[in-house]
Amino acid sequence: MVRVIFVLLPAYNEGKNLKSVLDEIRLVLESRETDYRVLVINDGSKDETLRVLKSAAKEIPLEVISFEKNRGVDAVFRKGIDRICQQAGDDDIMISMDCDRTHKARTFNLLIESLNSGNDVAVASRYHEKSLSVNLPFWRAFLSDGINAMLRLIFPLKGAKDYTTFFRAYRISVLKKALELYKENFITQKGFSCMAEILIKLRVFKIRLGEVPIDLRFDLRTGGSKMNIRETIFGYLLLICRQLLRRFSGVFRKADI
Repeated sequence: MVRVIFVLLPAYNEGKNLKSVLDEIRLVLESRETDYRVLVINDGSKDETLRVLKSAAKEIPLEVISFEKNRGVDAVFRKGIDRICQQAGDDDIMISMDCDRTHKARTFNLLIESLNSGNDVAVASRYHEKSLSVNLPFWRAFLSDGINAMLRLIFPLKGAKDYTTFFRAYRISVLKKALELYKENFITQKGFSCMAEILIKLRVFKIRLGEVPIDLRFDLRTGGSKMNIRETIFGYLLLICRQLLRRFSGVFRKADI
């Protein structure tokens, strides 16, 4: 069973959303009577994000790592995964999620149950039959559907329909294996496409993956999207090309990527 639950939050100008998100996390995890720790990567925020985090640190077990300048999603997850794996045991769990209030912490219970049932990775998926999306922008749904369809076709992973969401739970043991195998090359993609890269590269370990329903609440978010559409599309196309080239060239044939 799980000993410690680590929560990784990427934060870029989320000062208006963070308190609500952290309060929800505290309520859900304290109700489970499970040891937990929250790591927020403050990605060069210029608003009140850091002030909110300093105040929250008085109420919850919170660590903050701040980047002086905005470095992007890939740098956040690279730093966050490495930091948590240094602290965590193999039986622990890492949960990552957005901190703009579109993701609800109550979903933690479903993610944790999925890992406790034997899965190595659990995904809060928009494509689960019981999922709910509120005020999801049409352009974002269209982009997500197209990208995920391509990824499922080219890099099939049993149980996976949503390759792009931040909202996931991982066994620490699997993440440690990935860091040992890939080292600094575990996350090489820039921007949002690094989320799909993580799943694609974890396939080498023959992981068991489960998806759970999500309530995706864009109606609660304060502030605009951080996603650059052109850069995101280019990033996913680059990811697909790189992985196919590596497969066909045999560079990582031993890893069956």
